[in-house]
Amino acid sequence: MKAEFSVFNFSGIYDEESFYRVDKGSSFCGKVLDLKDISGTNCLCDDAAKAAIKEAIIDAERGENTVNLHAFANGIHFIDSGNYHYMSALLLDMVKEPFSLVVLDHHPDMQPSMFGDILSCGSWVKNVLDTNANVRDVHVIGADRKLIDELDEADRCRVHFYDREDVILDLGNGSDDAGSVRVRLPETEYPVYLSIDKDVIRTDYLRTNWDQGEFTALEVLEFTKALLTGKEVMGVDICGECAPDQEGIDLEKAIAQNDQFNRDILELLAVNNSVNINEI
Repeated sequence: MKAEFSVFNFSGIYDEESFYRVDKGSSFCGKVLDLKDISGTNCLCDDAAKAAIKEAIIDAERGENTVNLHAFANGIHFIDSGNYHYMSALLLDMVKEPFSLVVLDHHPDMQPSMFGDILSCGSWVKNVLDTNANVRDVHVIGADRKLIDELDEADRCRVHFYDREDVILDLGNGSDDAGSVRVRLPETEYPVYLSIDKDVIRTDYLRTNWDQGEFTALEVLEFTKALLTGKEVMGVDICGECAPDQEGIDLEKAIAQNDQFNRDILELLAVNNSVNINEI
């Protein structure tokens, strides 16, 4: 995995966060792609939006001698709220080798798109299975069993599903002590691309703009750490921000919680790449 990260700022929520900076108000430590002006991106991603996003990535990479989208995908990506989780499919389209996909998400994201072949945040895993020639096995962790049961049986059989207790051993009664968490990794066969939607985490740890699962923030971090240690991880993306105009929550607190988690996981990923995020 490349020791580089990118921030895809669709909704403007990252303007309110600072995890990707040395400190608030100073220089950025990664590539920030300002995508707020691209239409057709909220929950759905039409062909025009796909082209505009790809062009933005190419523009951001033009500082290199050549634009290598495969190398770009093999990095760390923050992709905004769960409304934009389809970015995982776009990034995986850039991967040019066989891979295993591991997803932490409270939703299976395998519903047929409501608008024909248009990619959506709720269909992207199915899209990867249907269209990506390099995917070899898919593992979805933490999805609501009711939503899994609603899937078409033929699609459901194409994915390995895991409950929290399947991968988190000695649950520690929600303890925030890292020593209380033991992890069982899925049986992947190829380099792993990890996609994390923070809606898999309980609402008392952070708030997203979707209904949420039962993991603690620490459990997600410890699972990620175990995966980085036990598997060859080629790339990682993280979504699940709250919305910048979200109602019914303490928005300032929610932004701070998400900002802290993003910093924690970025530091974890940086350590496992033997880099300092302030030197990226």
